Amino acid sequence: MNIDFPEALEFLFEPARYKVAHGGRGGAKSWGFARALLILGSQKPLRILCTREFQSSINDSVHKLLADQIINLGLQDFYQVLQTSIRAKNGTEIAFAGLRHNISNLKSFEGVDICWVEEAQNTSRHSWSVLIPTLRKDGSEIWVSFNPDLEEDETYQRFVINTPPNSLVHKINWSD
Repeated sequence: MNIDFPEALEFLFEPARYKVAHGGRGGAKSWGFARALLILGSQKPLRILCTREFQSSINDSVHKLLADQIINLGLQDFYQVLQTSIRAKNGTEIAFAGLRHNISNLKSFEGVDICWVEEAQNTSRHSWSVLIPTLRKDGSEIWVSFNPDLEEDETYQRFVINTPPNSLVHKINWSD
């Protein structure tokens, strides 16, 4: 499979507990995260959870972005795009959930391999404090993409200022 992929986001294919991309708009962070998840999910069965702080409906999620990338990558025969989830022939499952109003339900997402937190600048301290220990499968990863608003934001403080161990943190802007 010959795939166009941004060099600045190649760190997504390296092992780490936290993979963080932050910066301004237009850096292809979301596009690259979606492509990387689909590539990895095509290589082996994964349980992927795509979240954001506020998701009132599937339209608020990255479901459409992933569906578009499946077409762009020519993977329509491999991935089945359902109304509220995406499934692959090898057993990969992609689910979507909002954090703010469903945080207690996240505990039912057992065995998550990768959790992508999109637009993470809005993610609250409470959501992080529940989400991180919930994702406890050996080798599980938390992917974080965001455009920082304020240096005081919880996500910026948690991952950029006070970077936890086993993290890959990259600033990515449109020029990258």
